[in-house]
Amino acid sequence: MLSILHRPFNRIFLMNILDDIIDGLENWCKIFNEFFTVFFTNIKYIFAFILLIIGIMTLLRYRGMYRYERMRVQNKNFVEPDVKSKLKQSHVILGMVYICMSLGIYFNYFTIFLIWLLDPIPDRFVFQFINFSEVIDPDYLNRIADLNAAVYPHEKTVYFVFSFASFTALVQIFVCIWAIINNQNSLGNPMLVYTLLFSGLIEGMFFGFTTCLPFFI
Repeated sequence: MLSILHRPFNRIFLMNILDDIIDGLENWCKIFNEFFTVFFTNIKYIFAFILLIIGIMTLLRYRGMYRYERMRVQNKNFVEPDVKSKLKQSHVILGMVYICMSLGIYFNYFTIFLIWLLDPIPDRFVFQFINFSEVIDPDYLNRIADLNAAVYPHEKTVYFVFSFASFTALVQIFVCIWAIINNQNSLGNPMLVYTLLFSGLIEGMFFGFTTCLPFFI
């Protein structure tokens, strides 16, 4: 008899605990969202600065070789094909490309170009995996797929996590392409570079190549 009388009390007590846990998680998600808002605001300028440094270092690395190559070209006795000069010209072009990319990220035009270039690529397959059984409410799925449509803090948190994974994929691709073009063996086994490149492509297709880019504008 007493257990029956205590059932409503236990149910209310458990509901209050559940509500407190949900409220605590939502508050944690609010702090998480604020952190990632600041993170993406700052990482835009940090990423642009890193690309600028890479471009400048690429140019400075071959400046001395260019001077030496110019002296060789001016020598009347020089008759060998200027293969190394063409190689150095490619590095100068690469350095200028990275500098242009850096300025483009800072002033948004390269970010807009990337969105236009990468948007037609099929990606963001993570949402298809989430709703593989088609039992999730499409309205809820839309709220975690579109930051502007999100209602609750945890929905924004899911979008921020996917955006960070998208940003990580783009960084992997940029770094691997730079390492391959510059023939850098400092990363160890060359297969590691190609593995990171393809894993970045897979991550980009899974989480979206352009998911993080709107935060840079």
